[in-house]
Order: sequence, then structure tokens, then C-alpha cells
Amino acid sequence: MEAQIDCKMQSNSSQAVLGQWEATSCVMTKKQTVLRNRPYIATFFLFLLVALVACTKGKEEPSVSVPADCQQFLDRYFDAWKSKDIATLQALSFYLSPADRSRFPEGSLELWRESKNKLVVENFEQVTRNFGDFKGYNVLRVKTTTISPQDQLAANTIGSGIHTELVCKARFSKKHDAHVGLHLIKETEGSQYIVAAWNFQAEP
Repeated sequence: MEAQIDCKMQSNSSQAVLGQWEATSCVMTKKQTVLRNRPYIATFFLFLLVALVACTKGKEEPSVSVPADCQQFLDRYFDAWKSKDIATLQALSFYLSPADRSRFPEGSLELWRESKNKLVVENFEQVTRNFGDFKGYNVLRVKTTTISPQDQLAANTIGSGIHTELVCKARFSKKHDAHVGLHLIKETEGSQYIVAAWNFQAEP
């Protein structure tokens, strides 16, 4: 019998701070669990991540190397998972483009921050409850794409900057290993990465 979990996810747009919420369901079966976290470009990012994870499933690939700045971010992000450092996870999660920030009504950006921080806590608690404590990870796949501001269609859709898509194999204390798809964004070479979207899928 399937266990049903309802996950509320904020649409990170100006409408979201006016009280509009998206709802989606996360279905847990004996073989597979999918948890999805969606920011303002959620649907597009998640299609990419689901496809990337699907291509990796069933293939026990060795760890791959990633750019140094990306590796530093991953170490910090997963170290926060391991140490249960919620504040750091909140700081590193959810991307909001400068264009979207400029469209927020005065005072509403803080409401957005509060909502996304609450969602980070809910996601962390749900994964920990069902899979146990995070133990470690290795990177199976990585793909990096640069989108320039001059590419207006792509920039307006998913944001300009450096986009890095990864599939990581994560190990937990209670369940089988899981594949974690991450879509990271940094706006310039000198800025730090942030998690724009993630897809969590348990191995059968």
C-alpha cells in the first residue's frame, strides 16, 4: 500500500508573497520515494533534474571531478546536512533572480525569506524522518552551462549566470542510498552557488 505525503511548495514569484501557494504530492512506495522542492523556475529545473537522475539510475558510475568552487559548495552544503545545520541550509537554498527581486512589493521580500526558510526545515525533517541521518556523498554526473544576459529568452526564463546540474549518490543511516539531483546557480564567476532546485529519489 502506498503512503501519501502532501508537500506544500512555494512559488517564488511576486504572487507567492501575496499568499498564493502551489501544492504537489510526494508519493512514497516500497521501492521509490520522490521529494521535490520547487522555486520560481521549478517546473523547468525539475524536468532537467528528473531526466538527469533517470539517466544515472541503474548505472553505478565512479565519482566524477567537479570544478573547485562547485566542490567547495557541495562540501559546505552536505556538511550542513550531516551536522544538521539548518541555518546554513536555509542560506544556501532557493534562488531568486535580480529581476524577480525588483518586482517584489516593498516589504514582501522578507515574507518570501520566511516562507522558503520554513520549507527548508520541512524538507530536511521529512528526509531525516524517512531516511535517517545523512552519512556522505559522491558526485556521479555534472553538467555546466553558462547563460549570458544577452540571451534574453533563456535569461528571463531561468536566469543568467552559471548553471550546474549534478547527480550525487547520498548515503543515509536508515534506508538505501539515494540519488540527489541538484541545480545550482551562481550569477557571476565571483559569486557563490545557491541551490535553485533539487530532486530526491531513493534507490530501489
